[in-house]
Amino acid sequence: MQNQDQKSSKSRKGVVAIIIGLLLIVFPAVSWFYLHEGINWRKEALSELRDYGKIPTVNIIFPGNEKENRVAGKVCVVHMFGDDPDLDAANRYILDTGQKLFDQFSQNESFRMVMIANGGTAEFKTHAQTLPSADYATWVWTSGVGKWTTVLLNGYEYYVKDEQVKPVDNYYALTDTSGIIRRFYNAEDEKDVSRMVQQIAILLPSKQ
Repeated sequence: MQNQDQKSSKSRKGVVAIIIGLLLIVFPAVSWFYLHEGINWRKEALSELRDYGKIPTVNIIFPGNEKENRVAGKVCVVHMFGDDPDLDAANRYILDTGQKLFDQFSQNESFRMVMIANGGTAEFKTHAQTLPSADYATWVWTSGVGKWTTVLLNGYEYYVKDEQVKPVDNYYALTDTSGIIRRFYNAEDEKDVSRMVQQIAILLPSKQ
């Protein structure tokens, strides 16, 4: 009986020693590994962000001629549909992606989607207006194609040379809260859009 008690006591001490070892050595090492990897991932994501120019204002005029810039202090995803866009496959995909971005980030007051279009077919307008998020302030529509063209084209040309990537017809520009374009993304490439989502999360201020 005494031998059994001694064996049981040794067994308990062994278990305790293992638990202490996990708490003091293994768990901290694993935590450090994930923390270190997280820091490296953030550094890499931040290193991809540059300065590709500043976007124009998007003013709303209230009674009494008071103006408010709807993109001031906001992290913006910008896309230019251009003049009289149709609801082709690319534009449908971009509009639907906008809805997904709304679902993910609209709870943060500092997030905006800036869609630039002058006119548009009935099918395009109908699809845009029937999205569940269409009436929310998160969607900022502007017809100022002219004043946006130079900023976006110049910035995108610089980005293409800087990153040595093949230019595409449909792209997003991502701005920080100061209105600086920090990066461009292929609007029809799921992997590129996923990277944009990660970098939106980095640029967005914490919710108050």
